[in-house]
Amino acid sequence: MRPQTLADTQRVCRYLVQVAQDIRRDTSETVATRDHVALIKHYAHVREAVEQIQEAREALDQMEKALSREQVPALMREHGVKTITVEGVGRVSLSNRWSCSMLDKEVGMDWLVETGNESLITETVNAMTLAAFAKNMMEQEGKELPSDIFKTSIMTYTSITKA
Repeated sequence: MRPQTLADTQRVCRYLVQVAQDIRRDTSETVATRDHVALIKHYAHVREAVEQIQEAREALDQMEKALSREQVPALMREHGVKTITVEGVGRVSLSNRWSCSMLDKEVGMDWLVETGNESLITETVNAMTLAAFAKNMMEQEGKELPSDIFKTSIMTYTSITKA
C-alpha cells in the first residue's frame, strides 16, 4: 500500500473513533430528553451510518480475502517461496484450511460407522431451531423450558420498515 493510502486509512480510522465518541455523547443527550420520537430519529441515523460503514468494510474485506486467498499465494508460488520473513510485517507462510460436508447425511453417517469413525458423530440441536421451539412453547402454550436444563433469553430490538 502506498504510504499516502496507509496514512489516509489511519486518519479515517482515528476519525471514526472520534465520531463514535460523538455519537455516544449524542445518544446519551437524546436519551436524557426522554423524547421517544427524537430517539427514534437518532437511532435511524445511527443505523444509516452503520450501514455505510459496513459497506466500506465489506469492500475492504473482499480485497483482503482476494489478497490472502489468491494474489499473495499465486505470487509466492511463482517465486518458489513457501515461507518468508518480511521486515515490518513478520513471518508469512501459506496455510491450508480444510472444510468438508456430507452430500448425503445418512450415507455419510453410515460410511463413518462402517469405517470405524463413529466417534466423529455427535448429536446436536440447531440453536436457531431450539430458540424457535422455546418461543413457540411460550407464545402458544404459555410454558417455559426448564431453567435448570436450558438457558433462554429474550432480546428486544427496534425494527424500522421503510414506509
